[in-house]
Amino acid sequence: MREHRRLLTFEFLGLCMVTFVAFCNVTIFYDLFNYLQKLGIPADLHGLVIGSYSLTAMVLYLLASPFLTAAKAPRAMILGTAVVILCGMSYLYIHSFWGLLGLRMMNGFGQFLMSAGAMTLLVSVIPKEKSGQAFAIYSVAILLPFGTVPAVMDSLAFFIPTPPHGYAGATVLLVPAVWIVWHLHRRRREQVSMAEQTHLPAWSDIRANVTQAPIALLLLLNVVYIINWSSMFFLFKGFADQQGIVNVGSFFTVQMGLMIMLRLLAGRLLDIVDKTRMVVAMFAVIALGHLAMDNLPGAWAISLVALIFGVGMGMGQPTIHGLMFEVSAPVFRPLNANLMLFSTQAGLFLGPVVGGALIVRWGYHGYFMFSIGLALVAVFMGTFLAGRR
Repeated sequence: MREHRRLLTFEFLGLCMVTFVAFCNVTIFYDLFNYLQKLGIPADLHGLVIGSYSLTAMVLYLLASPFLTAAKAPRAMILGTAVVILCGMSYLYIHSFWGLLGLRMMNGFGQFLMSAGAMTLLVSVIPKEKSGQAFAIYSVAILLPFGTVPAVMDSLAFFIPTPPHGYAGATVLLVPAVWIVWHLHRRRREQVSMAEQTHLPAWSDIRANVTQAPIALLLLLNVVYIINWSSMFFLFKGFADQQGIVNVGSFFTVQMGLMIMLRLLAGRLLDIVDKTRMVVAMFAVIALGHLAMDNLPGAWAISLVALIFGVGMGMGQPTIHGLMFEVSAPVFRPLNANLMLFSTQAGLFLGPVVGGALIVRWGYHGYFMFSIGLALVAVFMGTFLAGRR
């Protein structure tokens, strides 16, 4: 029983490492918006190229997740890794709109196989009483690339001829991931029961599960959270250029540094405090961050605004994911965890698409006003969820 309650096992830490290198190959595209401009692709199509990656993964999470079991997950992860490596190399040779659109969709397919496989295994190794701490640590593996990759790539810009060379180079990190997944497969093969290998839920059961108010609300809250997150990540560079902010990576480094510190130090609290009230407070601070950005007094204040976003978004992902783990029936935990990733991909798709369109039409002021309103809607949804709980 004592062994079963351990969190920091080889399986858990290995899945965190695979997730880290997978998201390094997501965040490496932080400058894709500007790269598409240099290629001469029309501005109103930039969001579609960027978002097609997430749109593809989103559809697959919705339709394929019910068929992904713990027994199939390691093989899916290895195939996904190979696809992502191939795609990373292909950016060196593909430069047209249609070619990049197809390449981004294939990239999304590979990312789905890696991330969905990892999440399917993850929920099978997390002790129930440590779900908050587990998702706090797991989310750090996702956050680290957002905080480090832009800064590292900025510092290496002199040595990287073009952005596609950076995209291709980042795939080197995926090689050790194959080794980790293979060992996970060998260790888990004898632990997965025959029932777990063959059981697939009926569509009627899936529909009944998803339409429960807490499940549906948490999926919507996660979409809003990721829209706020992804739009800022992909569109901030243009705002920084407009405001004369030289080092874009420093904003993300300060923000991610605080988020990581909060999750590592306060992760245990998530298994003690009321998660619904934390969700409400989190979105209120996010709205304040967008308000501060819209009224930025100068480049000198950008680190202060990064701290606001760091606090607001710091506990967002582990809190929402931990709540989903708690309210889900055990048989639906793998599916609901992957539906959370579906909602994440929905937010990653909608963030740059909607944000880019708002900037083109109404400028950054219109974008910030929209983001503030969206965060306040999430405050209302969180309050309603707290009442239902």
